[in-house]
Amino acid sequence: MKLVMKFGGVSVADGDKMRRVGALVRKYEKDGHRLVIITSAMFSVTDSLNEVARKVSKGDKKAVHDFVEALHARHRKAAETAIKDERVLDRTLIVLNTRMDELKNILLGIAHIGELTPRSRDFVVGYGEKLSAPVLQGALEDLGLKSKALTGGEVGIVTDSRYGDASPLMSVTTHQVKENLDRLLEDGVIPVVCGFIGSTQDGVQTTLGRGGSDYTASIIGAAIKADEVWVWKDVDGLMTANPKFVKSAKMIQKISFAEAMELAHFGAEVIHPRALECAAKYHIPFRVKSLNDPDGKGTVIEAEVKVKSGDVVKAITNINDVSVITVSGASMVGTPRLAAKVLQILTDEDVDVLMISQSSSEESITLAIPKASGSKAQNALELSLLGSKEVREVKVEDGLSIVAVVGAGMKGTPGVAARVFGTMAQKEVNIRAIAQGSSELNISFIVKKEDARKAIEALHDDFKLGE
Repeated sequence: MKLVMKFGGVSVADGDKMRRVGALVRKYEKDGHRLVIITSAMFSVTDSLNEVARKVSKGDKKAVHDFVEALHARHRKAAETAIKDERVLDRTLIVLNTRMDELKNILLGIAHIGELTPRSRDFVVGYGEKLSAPVLQGALEDLGLKSKALTGGEVGIVTDSRYGDASPLMSVTTHQVKENLDRLLEDGVIPVVCGFIGSTQDGVQTTLGRGGSDYTASIIGAAIKADEVWVWKDVDGLMTANPKFVKSAKMIQKISFAEAMELAHFGAEVIHPRALECAAKYHIPFRVKSLNDPDGKGTVIEAEVKVKSGDVVKAITNINDVSVITVSGASMVGTPRLAAKVLQILTDEDVDVLMISQSSSEESITLAIPKASGSKAQNALELSLLGSKEVREVKVEDGLSIVAVVGAGMKGTPGVAARVFGTMAQKEVNIRAIAQGSSELNISFIVKKEDARKAIEALHDDFKLGE
């Protein structure tokens, strides 16, 4: 099989874990599979790069030296642990030294100018993958495999210039990636590709946004027409509920892309929705595999999954720490453009809208957003709307959670909503707002944060998901 394997930041967090990844890759290579490896940055490195870039943009040059020295030491230690052959280790350390010097010079330049642009930020945060990839290449070579580390741009991923959240230009990308990787695979080389980063047509580095490494795996899987994309995690696969909340939660063996995207949107942080959307478009099955049980089948995500009779709900998930903003006013009735204006204001403020619900009277619109964005969103909406005739009040409520019931079997099955809300009534869980998409794949509702666990447990039991 032709496989794309993606390893996240926890999987490559140190030298021992990189060595374990190397042994896993060797096993599948010896079994005759042709492999492309996608690596994330080592755990927490991207966040620290983001933070230091912001810090040095205020002129803190000392922070540059301290940060680069600590980051260099961490990657050097990982390389020395993962790689036993001195010649391979020396080559790897030379690459690390060069890239550390590059990073240091870029950060000093930002400190001198006192400005962090989206373009320079992308250049900085992409170094996490540019440092982990050569170490993982060295680990594979040390285990007797032929390997080559490549950045997203080097492998052929071409994007637009929307720094921080770039989108691939798939026509040129699929052509270039296939050409570059097929040549390496034919020569028996295992490419180790930096996830998360690409480049513009002018060769300027970009990043693919949240979940970028998953997205890279999907893009490459589509380009080389992989048989499957495997995402390796420290969990068994997609679960029927968060096992921290529900002890009887079990692994889902098969799920459709549409269902998985709903789960991902509503808090199941296993694969990013954009990666799933790309895989669905190009008909590339995804498989979530467990590093703790590498021989297990994991969860398969594919285009169509047959719904068994009586199998109505696939999983229950939730998003904690949600704020609800209610924009209300009697004059909103019959003013459809106002909803669009509200959403545009939040978009301009880079506020992620998780859920929308509007009363049948059209007198109010309710939006669920991450708690961290609550104050910013309220201020922006009040400044833009309270002076108008349509809006009377912009109200924010904190301490809430979104619970989502997801399953393809809900479509065309009468009484599901009544069953969900009947269960909530029995458990005395008050519901603040409700939303259901036209696809009928999910019913989502907002409850107090302290009621979320009780709601999930009750629904999981009622729909017999643990059996």
